[in-house]
Amino acid sequence: METKGMEQLYPTIASALVDIIPEDWDKVLLYAEFGDGYRQVLFYYYPKGSNNPIYSLDITDKFNINQKQYDERETRLYNCFSKLREEFKRQGQEPWTNLTFILDSTGKMKIDYNYDKVSQVCPVEKQGKWEAKYLGCKNY
Repeated sequence: METKGMEQLYPTIASALVDIIPEDWDKVLLYAEFGDGYRQVLFYYYPKGSNNPIYSLDITDKFNINQKQYDERETRLYNCFSKLREEFKRQGQEPWTNLTFILDSTGKMKIDYNYDKVSQVCPVEKQGKWEAKYLGCKNY
C-alpha cells in the first residue's frame, strides 16, 4: 500500500483547519462523516489555556467573522477530507465512513478511522455520542 498520497494530505488538512480557527489554541478534535450523498465535518477546539471547547459553528458569531469567508475556509476543509477518502479508494482500500482527527498545537496528530455504516443513525445522536467520547478528554 502506498501511503505517500495520504501523508501529503494530512498537513493540508491540518492547515485548512488552522485557517478556520481565529485564535491561538491547544487542541482540535474533528469529526468527519462521508457517505453516498452526505458529508459532515464538525470540530471543537480548545483555546490556548482553556478547558472550555469552542464549537466550529459558533466561530462566526463569537468572533464576528464574515460568513462568506468562513464558508470558503470550511469548503476547503471539506475538500481535503473528500480527497483523503478518494485516496483510500484509489489505493483499493475500503473508504472510511467517518473519522476523528485530533490535532494539538505542537503539530502532533492522530486519526481514528471508522468503517461502520452510520447512515441509519440520527445525526444528533451520532454527534452526541462522539462529543461524549471525545470532549473533556484532552489526552490521547
